[in-house]
Amino acid sequence: MLAAILLWASAAKARGFTPFRTALEAFAVPAGLRSPVAAGVIVAEAVLGALLLAGVATTPAALATVGLSAVSVAALLLARSRGHRRLACRCFGGSRDHDTALLSLRAAAVGALAGLVATGTPAIDRDGILIGVVMVLGLCVGLLALLVLALYRQVGVLSQRLGPGTALEIADEGPVLNSPPPPLENLAGRGAELVAFVSANCRLCHELLPAFDALEGDHLTVRAIEEGESPEVFESWNVPGTPFVALVIDGVVRAKGLVNTLEQLDGLIDLGKERARGAA
Repeated sequence: MLAAILLWASAAKARGFTPFRTALEAFAVPAGLRSPVAAGVIVAEAVLGALLLAGVATTPAALATVGLSAVSVAALLLARSRGHRRLACRCFGGSRDHDTALLSLRAAAVGALAGLVATGTPAIDRDGILIGVVMVLGLCVGLLALLVLALYRQVGVLSQRLGPGTALEIADEGPVLNSPPPPLENLAGRGAELVAFVSANCRLCHELLPAFDALEGDHLTVRAIEEGESPEVFESWNVPGTPFVALVIDGVVRAKGLVNTLEQLDGLIDLGKERARGAA
């Protein structure tokens, strides 16, 4: 295990030599020495890993790894004292920033593993290890199942929020397209007017209310009709449900439909205006 860690770290640093050399600035390494130091670390890790893998001079190689880990911990603590709270770890090819305290603990863990190799490990109960591994794997499977369920729920919520890309426009629902709308008080019959049908217990309606307010005055008049206050209007306009909107331009219904998102609302308004220009 220790040999694999060292060889992996060495190969990752060699593959990303330039970023690794640049990262040495955080450890107060002078510019002229960064390339030699970077190369020395790579070679040292490769040699120690190869010795451990081959079983040659295992104890000296493990002790040298302890020293290398101690130097790494000291360098990380120095970088933290200089204000580097997060650094990109190049040990295993990663480029993400990690907390320097976490990196120090990881380097210390490698040193502890090397210390076990150097001093020799006690006899190990293989049956106990097998049971422990099975328990850990079972725990991981349970956590993975919980994560999948949470992800499934979030995907469902996201699908509900996004809905289809366009408003649901059905010919038999709402007022007749390209015809005058049913009578409605304060409907001017000129310019662009958006009639929005909402209800008190509709969550999506409440989410879209700020959008209706934002559209008001943008060359668009918005009339919000609440179901509990005007059920007769809902009936005369043949409203199938809420939130339902109809775009009336110069006294003619140009677009209508059920909307679930601001994207759908904007699309319906654009469609109605395009139809009005085509008719003109």
